[in-house]
Amino acid sequence: QQTITYNVTTTTVDWGAGNKATVTLTGNVGTMAFTNPPKPSNVVLKIVQDATGSRVVTAWDTDIKWADGATPTLTTTANGIDIISCYFDGTSYYCVASLAFA
Repeated sequence: QQTITYNVTTTTVDWGAGNKATVTLTGNVGTMAFTNPPKPSNVVLKIVQDATGSRVVTAWDTDIKWADGATPTLTTTANGIDIISCYFDGTSYYCVASLAFA
């Protein structure tokens, strides 16, 4: 599992470094971006809120598609955990969110 560095403007997950990743949000993210996936592949992102919580991802790259076309509302409680699971077909990521692990 790779650890992604949070960035306020664009937080980028480089799937070439591994198909499982985790990021701890210490502030709001402007855009969550995915890059360099093995083709085709399944990838998993664990998103963790810091001890403050209330962090959001404002936008996701346009190649990230969501079930029912609805971007998920991430858990915002302090130390909350969400899992984003995606299938990459060579062009787009088809993702579902499992929210509010406790």
